[in-house]
Parts: sequence; C-alpha cells; structure tokens
Amino acid sequence: MNIRIATSQDSLLLSSLCQDVQRLHAKHHPDIFKIPATEDFAVAFFDEMLADKNVAVFIAEENGQAVGYILCKLIERPESPFTLPVRYVLIDQISVRPLEQGGGIGTALMKSAESHAKELGVDKIQLDSWDFNTKAHVFFEDMGFDKFNFRFWHKI
Repeated sequence: MNIRIATSQDSLLLSSLCQDVQRLHAKHHPDIFKIPATEDFAVAFFDEMLADKNVAVFIAEENGQAVGYILCKLIERPESPFTLPVRYVLIDQISVRPLEQGGGIGTALMKSAESHAKELGVDKIQLDSWDFNTKAHVFFEDMGFDKFNFRFWHKI
C-alpha cells in the first residue's frame, strides 16, 4: 500500500472515491444528502479543497489503484468570551472502497492524518460521524478517538 498527498490533478479521482460514502449518507438521510449523479459530481469541491493551504488530502493506493482518501483541515479559532483558543485538525472526510475495508487502509489513512497534525504542531484531531454509521464509530474508537459531543434535532 502507498499513501500519497493529493495534488490539484486528483479532483476527479477524489470525486469518484467519495461516491461510496456519499451514497451511504444519501441512503440514510435522503432529505439531506444528494445521490451522486455522475463520477465528477464533486470535482469543483475538491478543486477548492486542494487549493486551500489549510487542507491536506491523502490518497491510499493498492497495486496502483486508488482505494481510499482522507481530507484533513487545520481549524484555528481565537479565544472568545466562552472558549479558549482552539487549534486542531478536523478529519472532514474519510472513505475506503467497501471491498477494501478491513485491510488496514483506513488505519494507514488515519495515521497519515495524525502525522500531518504532528507536523503542524497540533495535538488534537477531531471528526464527526452520523449516528447511523456504527461501523465507522467502532473504527474511530479502535483508533483511539473518544466521543465528546452529541447533536440532536427535532423535526417540526
């Protein structure tokens, strides 16, 4: 397996790789998430992300084929009347092709995010996950993540 940093030439590849997770989200929350209509549905999004100096995207490859990615954002917020200043890496997206899951690819991607955070001098990584995604929750907890916040909604 090879992990590499994404370049501006990878937007279409990332758009294709994120379809699996996008479809999963759309299946569980069709009132929120769109089903990707084409492979290039998110190219503009990834173009923007890859141009952002506070974003790093890592791509996992097996036998020359891309099988997953992780999108990390450096988040910095100043002190407010309510909170201390914060600086952390947010894992905004992670996706591994379903047939490749369980083979260490997600772990390697998470380790890449951790190394990236350390290079930035950041000592905390955060992510969020939808309630239905229990398989991912187990993975995140196995990677050492702790739950720390809950969000609720009330449809009216």
